[in-house]
Formats: sequence, structure tokens, C-alpha cells
Amino acid sequence: MFWLGVALSLVGWLWLVVNAFRESALWGIGSLLISPIALIFGLINFGANKIPLLLCVVGVVMYFMGVGAVADEAMSMSMPQ
Repeated sequence: MFWLGVALSLVGWLWLVVNAFRESALWGIGSLLISPIALIFGLINFGANKIPLLLCVVGVVMYFMGVGAVADEAMSMSMPQ
């Protein structure tokens, strides 16, 4: 789940960056250099960026769920029974 979350958020972020470059070079460069700007761009232009923004959000949620699952398993393995 961890790696799927990473992949989904990366694909969504790259899609947002491409859409930002289509809008203007400044949006694109800003989105490329400072990642939260891509999310701001996606929210401002929500109508055209629903899918990539959703991919980013779902990917981040899956990432944190995967980190939690890995941490929980690591804790259960390290505790003596």
C-alpha cells in the first residue's frame, strides 16, 4: 500500500505540473520547484484538475496508511511474546 500511494501521488503531482505549464510558465516552474504550489494550482483550477488532484490526495492517504501498517508490523515483531 505504501508504494502504491507513492506512485499515485507522484503521477498526480506530475500531471498537475504538466497542466500548470500549459497554463503558464510561471505556474509550471513554481509547481516544479515548490510542490505545494502544484496543489494550490489544482485547487484554483479545480474544474480542469479534478483527477490529478484526487490522485495526489488518495496517494498521500494510502502512503500514510502504508507507513502505519509497516510501523505496526515492525512493533509487533520487535515485542517478545
